[in-house]
Amino acid sequence: MDSGVTRHALRFMNAGCKISQQAARFSAASQVLRNRNDRPAQLYQPSLQKGYQKEYKKPFAPEAQRFRLLTDSINKDLSVSVEYLGVWVADFLRLSLHKLLDGSDSSEVVRILHNLDRKYRSDRDRKNSKELQTLVELVRQACQSSLIPSTSHVALHLLSYYKESGQFDKGLEFWDWLSKKDEAALDPVYAGAAIELLAVYGAGMDYCEDVYERTLAQQRDISSQYYLSPGAIIPDRSKAVTFKGTSMGLLQGILTARLFYGKWQHSYLTLDTAFMLRPTQVVSRVLDLFVHERPIFEALPVFYMYCRGGNAVRNVTLSTLLKSLKGLSSRNSDYSARIQSTRAMFDVVEAYVGSAGPLDTIHLNIITSAVCSVIPSQPSAMLINMADGRKDLTTMVVDLFTQLVNAFAQHNAPPNKVTFEEIISKALLLRYPEIASVAVQDMIALGTVPGESTVTEILTAVRIRPCCVILRYLLTPNSKATVLQDPELMKTAWMCIRKSDVLKQGDDQDLRRWRDVAAAARRCSLELFVENQLQPLAPEDPPQTSSAVGSIQEKRLETCGVQNPGHEPPSTDQMHAFEHLCSDISRILLRMNSSQPGKFRDFLRYPVDPPAIFKWPEVAEEAWQRKLYDELTFEENYKEAGSALADSEDSIPAFSDTGFRFDQLRYVNWKAINNLLAQAEAWERHVEASTDAAIKEQTAVPKTKVSSFQSSATVIRSPLTMQQLETFQRDVQTEQARLLTEEEWRNRVLRLRDANYTSRTRTNTGPLM
Repeated sequence: MDSGVTRHALRFMNAGCKISQQAARFSAASQVLRNRNDRPAQLYQPSLQKGYQKEYKKPFAPEAQRFRLLTDSINKDLSVSVEYLGVWVADFLRLSLHKLLDGSDSSEVVRILHNLDRKYRSDRDRKNSKELQTLVELVRQACQSSLIPSTSHVALHLLSYYKESGQFDKGLEFWDWLSKKDEAALDPVYAGAAIELLAVYGAGMDYCEDVYERTLAQQRDISSQYYLSPGAIIPDRSKAVTFKGTSMGLLQGILTARLFYGKWQHSYLTLDTAFMLRPTQVVSRVLDLFVHERPIFEALPVFYMYCRGGNAVRNVTLSTLLKSLKGLSSRNSDYSARIQSTRAMFDVVEAYVGSAGPLDTIHLNIITSAVCSVIPSQPSAMLINMADGRKDLTTMVVDLFTQLVNAFAQHNAPPNKVTFEEIISKALLLRYPEIASVAVQDMIALGTVPGESTVTEILTAVRIRPCCVILRYLLTPNSKATVLQDPELMKTAWMCIRKSDVLKQGDDQDLRRWRDVAAAARRCSLELFVENQLQPLAPEDPPQTSSAVGSIQEKRLETCGVQNPGHEPPSTDQMHAFEHLCSDISRILLRMNSSQPGKFRDFLRYPVDPPAIFKWPEVAEEAWQRKLYDELTFEENYKEAGSALADSEDSIPAFSDTGFRFDQLRYVNWKAINNLLAQAEAWERHVEASTDAAIKEQTAVPKTKVSSFQSSATVIRSPLTMQQLETFQRDVQTEQARLLTEEEWRNRVLRLRDANYTSRTRTNTGPLM
């Protein structure tokens, strides 16, 4: 082993670092990596080296250049083995000791290790995740021993890694070292991640606020403290903020802590600051916090603020919102409320697509399941009589699903097996065999076949005449649906037929279906099995033998509709409500089809608002709101500066990708924050009252559950119940019934925005250019 690597390992062990046997093998493998002939040829070709000599303006050495080539390769493909990563980390430590790398190399290494940990945890790969801990710990010890060039981004990724992996003890140890090392000036780059770590660990709100205020106070640019405070006035509301010192990561950290500890008022004021500073560049992680921490009727307006400004929204966040709305619909016994919840899902998707969000098939599957849950069930009389209304309703549902699938397919979210199986299962349950038949045909046309459970549901429903059409598609030899060529599945299908007790006299159409079953049995070489199964059912006069099998007796099936006692006939109001839902969905899907995937929509011309069921009423006149907004966000000394720039290029206002001018967007967001503050206040009153009542009655206090999602561990409130929704709707009615004067409304807004604190901050610091 190289003497330099040996001395390096001994220094770590003397410092108290417990290096495992795996880490020792990593250090030994670094000798192999130093040999150019043993390196992967595709990574070290001379042509690649020439290109990277120009790209990397860093301390150059052949060894450092080869390491950077390898780093880029790993960054592009995170599927490398942990053993290979160990060789790479050992080479990083060796080159750092020889002063051949700089801080950007260290940041890149730690960032890759952080992303790999996220990948392993997402894949639930505990083995590799545990082995990766050794590498991260090795890098951390090297950082604290000043053996590698360190930067603020190295600390940022290490703190985030320890928070997300749940290694709070190591994370707090690293933070303690950082705070002592940079006691004179904490860097806001990593201070936000530190606050998140401390909040999730449970260090207390006071300590998190102290770190936040200390970080602001220690900045060289005193404007940072002002602009990151609630109620700060920016120089020009129509332009993007260009001055330095506004760390969005620091805002994200303190927002996490405030939400985590239930400081809802300060959380919304922090959100207001973020949208005032960068209305089009608020990180998606902040939205995730509100989606998981606050009720859905508060999370949805925040989601619309993101979409309205063209901010990036993760598709996982959209999935969470859709599942919440779907769960609310499934728990509601009121059909009208279920219709409204389903409609709200399409409104949310439309806003997401308008902000250039990429749709995924999982979104289609969630919405398909929600639509299936509100389709009115059909009684057997309508199946037998085939009335005109029955045909119209069936056509309406088929057209709706056709438009839905086509719209999502146009946005690169084609249907999959789960999509069709959901439609087939629900259609058979609700007595819509024609819809199931169309779904099977489309499924086969796309080259997929139903699973065993879906085939079982179809065979169980053979009493319904049109199911024979479905079986023909499943059993035709020349079709793509060769699902019943599996002998075991064929036996299962046959036993389903036996249990359904349909082997009785029927018509010629059912005889053709039975011949298809016999033909499928022949393809599976199960003629003897089916013939033996038929013996107990054979009549006194043996029927003719089917030409398809030759030895299997023909049996004709009785098919008649039998009313499902679990479904009541739909009322006229339900039919009208569903018809209106289909019309609304068709209009939304038509607008989605008119937009291109990945393109922003002009929300100024075609505005979007939260669904009506979750919308907080406006109780103030527009003139009142504009007057107070100008008073709180505009000062006279900026008017003179604006007049001086009126004829220059700097006076051109900035626009968002969604068509809003920045001053318009900031004003709309300011009004949305006012409504959210009023909503949150009403909601927290109910939470406090419920808690007091539970304590008084000595019953269980409403709890929250702790869960983990991709970004971090956080408290997630229980799903919204119907009682909570009814409470919110009562609050809406109360708000609508209020006849506030301008003075009353103004005082309420100032109280919720804590205007006294804002004025004090402005007086002490003053607006800075």
